Amino acid sequence: MKCRSCGGEVSLQDKTCPYCGRVLTETAGHQAEPEQYKKKSEKSKRGLGKALAENIPIVISSVVMLLLIIGLIVANYISENAYHFREDAMRKESVKKYDEYSVLIKNYLAAGDYTGFASFMSYHNIAEYEEPYADLKLLWDITEEYVDLACDVEEALLHGPEARIYSPENYVFNCRMSINDFYSEFKWNQDKIDADPYKDYMYDMKKKANIILETYLGLDDEAREAYLSDSQNKQSAYLEEVILHD
Repeated sequence: MKCRSCGGEVSLQDKTCPYCGRVLTETAGHQAEPEQYKKKSEKSKRGLGKALAENIPIVISSVVMLLLIIGLIVANYISENAYHFREDAMRKESVKKYDEYSVLIKNYLAAGDYTGFASFMSYHNIAEYEEPYADLKLLWDITEEYVDLACDVEEALLHGPEARIYSPENYVFNCRMSINDFYSEFKWNQDKIDADPYKDYMYDMKKKANIILETYLGLDDEAREAYLSDSQNKQSAYLEEVILHD
């Protein structure tokens, strides 16, 4: 802009004309605006600094709380899935140690220790449904049913009328179900069993199951066949008479 006195070019920031020295009243408003902005800016900064200082404890508490929540979520996830993590790790380990585990498995089978075989398979989470243990699939299915039969008969006779954990009727029910499951599983898979490389062990389990029923439940070959062909009600009645003495 030009000075009204001498016409010289002056800046909006000039307070006096650099040529004639006149006080430039027309630039006073423009000069005041930066000063006011500067004062407002400094005031805002002081206010923001004060607000931040006052809220630092709250911010820190919020951050700590957030971290605690995240930690609890992670810990809960790990806790809930620890069993699955262990199972997965054991399964992978069983694949790596196939040669070693195969020898131990064969030792259990050769000794006729099918309960030990089942425990070993379960503890190491051996996946019998996939390689390299896939050849054990049918043997494992029969073994599970055999172990259930042996355990349920033993528990029913051990507790009988004196049952405390479950009712006597529950023991009789479990006993009946496990007996039927084993012999049904064997019958349904008869052709597969006969073609399986482990058929001798499965037939040995059936032989031992027959001995268990005859020794503890009074079911010899003829009585066992009659029992298996009876209705569920008649089977339960027989077991109640033998186990509960009803």
